[in-house]
Amino acid sequence: MDNRKNPLIAAAVALALATPAGTALAQDAAAEPAALEELVVTARKREETLISVPISVTAVTGDAMQLANKRTVGDIAAAVPGLNINSDGVNRAFVSIRGIGTALQAGVQPGVGLFQDGIYQPYTSFVNNPTLDVARIEVLRGPQGTLYGKNTLGGAINVITREPTNTLEGSIYATGSFEDDGLEAGARISGPLGERVRGRFAVAKRDADGFYQNALIGGDITPTDSTHANAGLTFDATDNVTVSLNGYWQELEGGGSYSAVDDELDYRSNVLLNVLNRTDFEYSGLNAKVDVVMPSINTTMTVIGAFDTRDQDAVSDGDFLPLDVVRSAGTGEDETTMAELRFDTEYSDRFSTIIGLFASKEESDAQTAQTVVSSGLVATSNASAEGDTWSVFGTAIWKLQDDLEFSAGLRYDEEDRDRSSFQTLSILPGVEIPDPPQTLDSSEWSPRVSLTKFLREDLTIYGSVAKGYRGGGFNSAAVPPEFSTYGGDTVWTYEIGTKGVYNDGATYLGASVYYNDYTDFIGQNALALGPGGGLVSIDLNLGDVESYGLELELSHQATDAWRVGGSVTLMHARITDQSGWIEVTGVPLATDRLLFQPDWNFNVDSDYTVALGQGSLTWNVNVTGKGSRPGSSFDPVTPSILEEYYLLNTTLAYNVGNLEISAFATNLTDEEYWESYIDGSLLGTLLGVDQSLGILGAPMNYGLRVRYDF
Repeated sequence: MDNRKNPLIAAAVALALATPAGTALAQDAAAEPAALEELVVTARKREETLISVPISVTAVTGDAMQLANKRTVGDIAAAVPGLNINSDGVNRAFVSIRGIGTALQAGVQPGVGLFQDGIYQPYTSFVNNPTLDVARIEVLRGPQGTLYGKNTLGGAINVITREPTNTLEGSIYATGSFEDDGLEAGARISGPLGERVRGRFAVAKRDADGFYQNALIGGDITPTDSTHANAGLTFDATDNVTVSLNGYWQELEGGGSYSAVDDELDYRSNVLLNVLNRTDFEYSGLNAKVDVVMPSINTTMTVIGAFDTRDQDAVSDGDFLPLDVVRSAGTGEDETTMAELRFDTEYSDRFSTIIGLFASKEESDAQTAQTVVSSGLVATSNASAEGDTWSVFGTAIWKLQDDLEFSAGLRYDEEDRDRSSFQTLSILPGVEIPDPPQTLDSSEWSPRVSLTKFLREDLTIYGSVAKGYRGGGFNSAAVPPEFSTYGGDTVWTYEIGTKGVYNDGATYLGASVYYNDYTDFIGQNALALGPGGGLVSIDLNLGDVESYGLELELSHQATDAWRVGGSVTLMHARITDQSGWIEVTGVPLATDRLLFQPDWNFNVDSDYTVALGQGSLTWNVNVTGKGSRPGSSFDPVTPSILEEYYLLNTTLAYNVGNLEISAFATNLTDEEYWESYIDGSLLGTLLGVDQSLGILGAPMNYGLRVRYDF
């Protein structure tokens, strides 16, 4: 092991087992007294304290993200136990909780539900989008299907925007980073617009060149250019009726590609593309929520409606190699419409229920063109898909005794998905080659039960049993007919946990142990011989998986000036049955470990504040580590195992009055690591070229930030 990593390990051992830096549990280090702030979350779709909820939850505040210069959901992953996010471009990400989520398959439904203000976002690229005007991000671990529906068998991530305020407030900021030539500026404002109306508006613009250059033709590999705006309006129609409207719009352009390397220890930036890969996204959405309080029956009725769109255009080098063989281009349009009606009723001090109905429609149209450069042949694929989901759900919460709570919930989901597609060839102008239409219908029950013991008001232990599921999907028409569709996968999760505040409110400790039993797991995609004689990519139900682990979180306000915290995750996730994979490929996987999943990771974080002149100076130090994990491979004998790595980040912030000036540095030791990796067996199988491919993690970067609050 590199000796420079030893101090980081020592720091982890000395400070281990702690809560993510800047979670809402952590009070400003200069505040008095030295105690932690109580955190309220909406994990069960009602406001409750974090300690009282029988779910493993971590919440990271928007203020903490700003202080640490974290801009996306992906940026907070290292600070959340069990959450693993990797990306190989702005168009997709690999999101998993406790080992389960989405790997390299762009078309597979996610195993971790992504939400904004409780509204489902069906594409993993959502985690790469810059966040704006965020109150907090709640990460719920374990199946959340009972209240959140399909595709939450690993857990759920909910980005919650700020509510409009009753008093005028806001901020403006600017950030510059040097190694990636990044510039960002933004502003937000919130306040009353009348006696019963409150509003908010936020806007941000960012432009960065990225870290790496195309070694063949020049040009930036990972640039980003984004413009983002959102707004909200809250109207108190009566004392008991509140109407909220929210809208957002974002343009995002970015790139990314794999370096051609020798093996997993070859950390070269060696991107050899004939085309600079670029993807342009435009996101927009509008949602409305009506809350009606009905005191006569102790019920709050909530009605939500939302419409979200995503348009994309992309160009890329289709073969990853300096040989100009294949070029790709594509466009796509996605639309999601949803509605939810729920009733939160309190029958007595001891018994309450949440009952609701849900419906959604997902529609997409995509066109992809592959050009064989030598011949000029263009093959175009056109596909339209539609998915309809409706659900009924309910949860009952019963306080059996003053210190004992039992909850039970059940959800029924019905999902119908259809896809139609056709292909065209430039040598056959005007001729459409239709593919057989495909249909996939499924229905699932998602139960959840839990028992919570309140040892005291701020200390609980709980146990829960829950089931979650993810919907299936379609493969292209080029695959053998028996593999044209694949089913969904399910999990049963058994968990025991505890949450508590100690030392007169100065220390928070959360811990959980869990066991997951997955059936028909949708794992990495495979290659098989298609009807035309060529190799095709196939998404499939790999087989069965089990995982178990331990998660620990700690936050400690040692003094008025010093806060320390972090988290540790230990996880054993293994494939126990590969029959689905072997049915398609005819050979076993080289390892029973899950793609990109480490057996351990940790995060350690410390803030120290001292008075300086008329203001205060805060020094934040953060260390994260991730264990070894398998890269993607089609080799049935030798797996590619990526090295463990450790990152050191720091921020120095000076606050005086309403002004904050901060300097920050990320990956201070310039650690080399892989975000994503595919060994040479892929291109060896497809093109007969033994060439490994990797996405490098971000190197050292540093910069300055100025923010003024009013």
